[in-house]
Amino acid sequence: MAEWGLKTYERHCAQCHGEQGQGITTEAGNMAYPALASNRAVQLRDPTNLVQMVLYGGYSPSTAGHPRPFGMPPFVLELDDKDIAAVLTHLRTQWGNQGEEVTPLQVNRIRASQGH
Repeated sequence: MAEWGLKTYERHCAQCHGEQGQGITTEAGNMAYPALASNRAVQLRDPTNLVQMVLYGGYSPSTAGHPRPFGMPPFVLELDDKDIAAVLTHLRTQWGNQGEEVTPLQVNRIRASQGH
């Protein structure tokens, strides 16, 4: 599953979040795409918010310095439960992160609870 998580990350996430989960900043120095390395939200015990972000995407709040934030696309139709579990387990256990494994069953339950 580790290899699958890495491949999924490289294919769908690294372009925006960086090869090492470091995130990407704009030329003005604003965070365009958040770092996943050492990210508290990535390591929370309950992975529900993380799974929902991958499934449904979203936008960070706008600020005066960054009024039109970059968004994350939804992967609900592109990635299955196994793909999402693998990629989330990958990023929760890499780059110093110490989160727990995410299982396909957890992803399935979260997806089902949303009625999709």
